Amino acid sequence: MRPHPSPIAAHTAAEDLALEAVCHMGAALDVLELHARHKITAINCVCRDLLRGYYAQALQARALGPETLCAMSLQLGHAMEVLDLLNGDEADDPILYAVSYLLRSARRLADEGVSIARA
Repeated sequence: MRPHPSPIAAHTAAEDLALEAVCHMGAALDVLELHARHKITAINCVCRDLLRGYYAQALQARALGPETLCAMSLQLGHAMEVLDLLNGDEADDPILYAVSYLLRSARRLADEGVSIARA
């Protein structure tokens, strides 16, 4: 039987995962910002503005606890859904796929943080 981590260690691990998730979200936003400057399309601008708002909310969170991580995961899911819908066959953009990958990674980290924080 594996020993359970102490609440302090679990709290620290959850916070570390939350910070990593925010960093991945910030990286995705930076890629979108740069891409939108060079290729101005409605898709790029909509995705950038949506992610910009979600990223600002994540940065303003006072604590990166389970509630914040759940909200972050939900918002990341919304952003990924928008990207997937907008980046279809006609507008196939490899940069947006890279952004989607970063967002999926951020969401996975946020979900792991929730699991650890609630354990």
